[in-house]
Amino acid sequence: MSDIEKDFSVVSETSLENYLANVESEEGLLDGLMNEKEKLYAIRYIKYRVNRGDTPAKIAKKFGIKLDDLLAFNGLRKNEALKVGQTIKIPGVASIPKHSIFSYIGRFVKAQTWVNGLYIPVSGFNWGIPHGKNASDIAAPCGSPVYAAKSGVIITSADGWNDGYGKFIKIQHEDGSVTIYAHLMKRFVSVGDYVEGGTLIGLVGNTGYVYGQTGCHLHFEVRGAPNPLLTQ
Repeated sequence: MSDIEKDFSVVSETSLENYLANVESEEGLLDGLMNEKEKLYAIRYIKYRVNRGDTPAKIAKKFGIKLDDLLAFNGLRKNEALKVGQTIKIPGVASIPKHSIFSYIGRFVKAQTWVNGLYIPVSGFNWGIPHGKNASDIAAPCGSPVYAAKSGVIITSADGWNDGYGKFIKIQHEDGSVTIYAHLMKRFVSVGDYVEGGTLIGLVGNTGYVYGQTGCHLHFEVRGAPNPLLTQ
């Protein structure tokens, strides 16, 4: 009878009961799977670009989510190395948390911190007083390392007075913006060099228009884009 049932789609009472039991079981399973799928699709998330030094644990902590959730949502392993520039999804987050306006003004800032598309170029006290062409001064001991705020090509690297800039470096970025690093003690890059964001390019000094030996600071200027050390 079983062969006949298969050939002619005939279902006996016993097989129908089994079939219905299986269907009920499968439907329950499918409903569960669909609910989980719907839950997954319903989760809000943002896309986050991995920065230098980021790890899954650091990113999870930054956004206040569970590490396991971040790993599962992106199919990552716990100790998996992330690549700079890699995009991952942050579940349960509607937007990237933003610092309040002027949050970096009058405060200590840490070099190589990624803020609004740029790396902070030096560790020190950010005065945050706009001057020049969208510039802020960061007080730091002479000899402190200065890093490129963003990847780009060196278009100026010069000694001398330079209209008060002293020894300074100018970097052209792919988006058309330019960053300037002035009053340096030493320069480590030359015109035409390509540097990645976060690369050491010079040392803080007090050359150019500064107030004597106590004037050690970095004049950090951004042209064609917001300066994160002035506003957020």
